Amino acid sequence: MAPPTGPRGGTSRPGPARTTRGGGISKRRHNPIKTDRDGDVAMDAAVGGPGNGKLGTAGRGRGNAPRARGGSAPRGSTRASSRIAQNLRTYGADQPSKSNYNRAVLKVLGLKSSKAATNPDGGLRGLLEFLERKASKDKAITIGKNIIDGDYVWINVSKADVPDLLHLNGYSYAGGTLTITETTERMPTADDKISNAAEETKQKLNAVLAKRYNPEARLLDLSALGADDILSSMGTFGSQSLAEKAFKALMILASSQYKRRDEKKEALQAVSIARNDINDVDQVFQLAISLPDLRRLDLSGNNLDSLSKISKWKNRFHYLEELHLTGNPVVNQENYAMELLQWFPSLSNLNGQTVRTPEEVAAALKALDPTPLPQYPSNIRDGGNNVAAIFLQNFFPMFDNDRARLASEFYDSDSWFSLAVIPNSGRPLPWKSYLKYSRNVQRFGGGRNPALMQRLFTGGSLIADMWKILPPTRHPALDQPGQWLIDSHTFPHLADPSGHGSAMGLIITVNGVFEEADASASLYGTRTFTRTFTLGPSKPSNPPPQHPYRVISDQLMLHDWKPQVAIVEQTPTVVAPVPAVGPVLIDDALKLQMTQELSKRTGMTAEYSGLCLSGPANWNFDLALKSFEEQKAVLPPAAFINGVPGPISM
Repeated sequence: MAPPTGPRGGTSRPGPARTTRGGGISKRRHNPIKTDRDGDVAMDAAVGGPGNGKLGTAGRGRGNAPRARGGSAPRGSTRASSRIAQNLRTYGADQPSKSNYNRAVLKVLGLKSSKAATNPDGGLRGLLEFLERKASKDKAITIGKNIIDGDYVWINVSKADVPDLLHLNGYSYAGGTLTITETTERMPTADDKISNAAEETKQKLNAVLAKRYNPEARLLDLSALGADDILSSMGTFGSQSLAEKAFKALMILASSQYKRRDEKKEALQAVSIARNDINDVDQVFQLAISLPDLRRLDLSGNNLDSLSKISKWKNRFHYLEELHLTGNPVVNQENYAMELLQWFPSLSNLNGQTVRTPEEVAAALKALDPTPLPQYPSNIRDGGNNVAAIFLQNFFPMFDNDRARLASEFYDSDSWFSLAVIPNSGRPLPWKSYLKYSRNVQRFGGGRNPALMQRLFTGGSLIADMWKILPPTRHPALDQPGQWLIDSHTFPHLADPSGHGSAMGLIITVNGVFEEADASASLYGTRTFTRTFTLGPSKPSNPPPQHPYRVISDQLMLHDWKPQVAIVEQTPTVVAPVPAVGPVLIDDALKLQMTQELSKRTGMTAEYSGLCLSGPANWNFDLALKSFEEQKAVLPPAAFINGVPGPISM
């Protein structure tokens, strides 16, 4: 059998993450690095040594999410709530290790020049036994942690034993002279050595990408990877597992060169993975994740023998216009082209032949987003007391500007909040900030995953801590009926918190949009949402509660943004219309960040970017971009940093 020329073999898929069972609220644990069968770990954290060029797969943590049961709080729930609250405040932070002030670190030089260096363990064990035996005749010396790093052996010992070990400085061991010194440097670890190997591996893979990228054609040529001298020297084709890891790492590195999706879409329009002995696209599946906006793809000269071997890319690559499969057995399969046209809506060129007109492409793309149902006017029924209108008038401006105050005023110890998302990776805004809190049980995991069901946040303080982590938002003013759909209904027989009889409750369902600004990632965009509130009377307290009603439950569902169709004109059945409120204010820091981002995208100076945002757009980022596109032809050269419009690299 001929040697492989690229990624081969099947890819085993990991099973679902395990979760901790049991009631109450579970603490999120910080897990050590996980390894796979090859002993590899995540490339950014650790990989195999440079000798074999292994690339790792990310370890999967076993995070546990908060959970609260219905009814009265179980015993110990207060302590559990406190734990998860602390986890929210320190999410993702590593816990510092405790210092041990009774230990010292010594560096020993000379082992590498001794005859013992040829031993299987590099002579380490013999050296440690020599030091412990020779250091003192009066007491036993025990060496703790130890590691060979470069020319030195690092050892961790008791401070009381340091003088005895330093006494061996200059001694001869196996033909080599020992030099022993005490140091305040941090002792290296196995992870440090792995991280150094990972960095070296990254540099080599980046060199592969650099020599195979054609900026004029916007092409990344990854054909015949098995013949690449750099990859061959790394031993990446020693097994099919290593070959697949190498390809995945190349894709991740290629994608990470660009901070924004539109930049990547413009710079990487074509990829060739021809002549790589691929028999299933599962081996190179990472391509669809890292570069979803490809326009041209060359798979020619591989071993794809059926459509089932390509089907994993079905409904991926929505913008793929050109596909080459020449030299694969699948081209002999009857009607394979018709099937591919259904999978890839923009495909117009297959193996160099036109298979669809531009009009047919436009129709196929339009079919991906069917026309939404018309939006009817709001229907608010709250018993005539205008409770829903007053509550919403307070809620959304406070959620945008002061979430801590909002939680303290309208939520109590029994209030609960949950979040669910319906993500679509093809949309511009990422979902990373929300996914770790999503409680959409059916969509994630395919069943009643206990970890997902636990993501129910109970108590105003815990809810406020959770809200701090979510990205900043800005909702439109409530006097814009085209931006909102609000339904409110009363329901009787809600338990009175005073313990006497029953009370009237209120359910409010709000459908709308909001702008999101993730300044840390320079991401701005729009999401749609559905938020359902259950309101009830406030609990008696001293001093009296700030409002006569409280939020019993708050359920937030997030969707990708889609333009709304016009509202159907009809006579509304609104009992209490929502009163108008002023525009939501944003602070100066966010204005500065939005100005910098607009300047970066358009090439305008900071002054003109600020004018564009603060004018008719009223600090709506999308409207400001639209205004710029409409007016850029008439703007003077002085409006632009480089004299002409265009993105600025920062």
